Amino acid sequence: MKLSDYVFKFLEDYTDMVFLLSGGGIMHLVDSLGNSKLHAICCHHEQACAIAAEGYARIKNKVGVSLVTTGPGGTNAITGVAGAWLDSIPMLVISGQVKTGDITPKVRGIPIVRATGFQELNVVDLVKPITKYVVTINKPNEIKYQLEKALYLATNERPGPVWVEIPLDIQTVEIDIRKLKGFKKPLIKKNYQSEKINLIAKKLNEAKRPLLMVGNGTRLVGGEKILQKILDKLKINAVTPIFTADDLVTSDYLYYLGRQGMPGNETANWAMDNCDLLLIIGERMQLTQVSYDYKKFSPDAFKIMVDIDENEINKKTLKIDLPVCMDAKLFLEELFKKDIKLNRWNVEVKPINVKKYESSGNFVNVYSFFEGLNKNIFGLNIATTNGMASVATHQAIKIKNGQRIITNAGLGHMGSGLPLAIGVCLASGKSPTICMEGDGSLMLNIQELQTIIYHKLPIKIFIFNNGGYYSIRNTHQNYFQRVFAADVKSGLSLPDFEKLTKGWGLKYIKIANNKEIYKIKKVIDYPGPIVCELIIDPQQKMLPKWSAGNLKEN
Repeated sequence: MKLSDYVFKFLEDYTDMVFLLSGGGIMHLVDSLGNSKLHAICCHHEQACAIAAEGYARIKNKVGVSLVTTGPGGTNAITGVAGAWLDSIPMLVISGQVKTGDITPKVRGIPIVRATGFQELNVVDLVKPITKYVVTINKPNEIKYQLEKALYLATNERPGPVWVEIPLDIQTVEIDIRKLKGFKKPLIKKNYQSEKINLIAKKLNEAKRPLLMVGNGTRLVGGEKILQKILDKLKINAVTPIFTADDLVTSDYLYYLGRQGMPGNETANWAMDNCDLLLIIGERMQLTQVSYDYKKFSPDAFKIMVDIDENEINKKTLKIDLPVCMDAKLFLEELFKKDIKLNRWNVEVKPINVKKYESSGNFVNVYSFFEGLNKNIFGLNIATTNGMASVATHQAIKIKNGQRIITNAGLGHMGSGLPLAIGVCLASGKSPTICMEGDGSLMLNIQELQTIIYHKLPIKIFIFNNGGYYSIRNTHQNYFQRVFAADVKSGLSLPDFEKLTKGWGLKYIKIANNKEIYKIKKVIDYPGPIVCELIIDPQQKMLPKWSAGNLKEN
């Protein structure tokens, strides 16, 4: 069997879809993909391939696969891979490389010349810091071993992206699949940490104001069901980290206090400042959660942190009283066995006062928009990008059990919303999907509108037109008392989205002010892809940012 044929025959047991952009350096791989049972989704930029694979992986909770060519194909994919690395999303990138005879030799790890082959680039060393494993296939008979090893590492322990580079001549080699050796998975002994879990049960029983913070690491190990059992049993007040796990505990749960973090909900942050025991499970607690004033984080709480990565527990921005390096699902299963009866800590959830954020002009109040949207999104998955489109969504969206809301929290890269939505939509069987994109962010991957059109994906794209780079404008105004390179007046140009959308042949609706919010239903009910532009005040007021300890009650 030809090696390139074997690659995709092998992957049929792991996925049903590959996101790609064709190229000469992967011509045999592309041909083999076309002959496989896998669905090939052609994107128009390698960054979009990687980000769409991330969206797919998040919904399926298994590895997302992208195929990119050598040189610029690999470098274009790096941003998407970096996002998956920071958010611990399992991803496999298969890339091409020039023929082995054209690969530049190295001395002490450094190429002796910049390049020998056309479009040759040492992508392997570029991506080492942002992958769990990266390898060049130099020996054809190692292909099974390397693929199995890469996929094992991508999906076990702390998940993340892996990268397999296959030179052009290696792609063509005929291999005997009966002689291929596989990767032997290491035996992992379960670490039950009984003494620590007994102590945690004791601390929970003693606490007067216990609080649970649960993150996406719980989902990555398949812990959703046991988490729900824990919630039903303990009836503990719970928060989720804004951006990373809003859909893990939802408003269906009676004691859910909201999304916690610097741009999060007031009640969730108040509870974080005033709890006396904090149990963190499967959340790496980046600065978004602890704030830049992290020394004041949850000041009176006995802090317990459960994470598979010990280094995350011990980083300088955290002071954890009881660290537990353990699989989140296993921890929840063991905790569930304990006799725990919590003291009831009653906390009233404060809703967003929409009128407080009205604009003086004739615009759409972003929070009024979400009041309207929340009445029409039952069962729909949501993908968001960065800036207001992400922040306001995570602050105000109301979702139910089973719905997903996807954002890359670690990198927060502009342009991620559209390809994420493509991955989400395809992973959920082309079910209607909402995409929240900023007017500035959309421009970075706007070419993927064509991917949506070609595959007839029923994605509802809401463009938050707030006159450019909203968050950057505010930052410049606060620090420099002037704005540059962030709106039309300071050099940033943006297109007429109505003309642009109609030029693509897409359905377009504009919501120009609060009186037109009723149009949301038309957008959601439309059977195919559609773009809805929201005209938002460039000076739109947002929820005040929280900093650790500033809601502490004496």
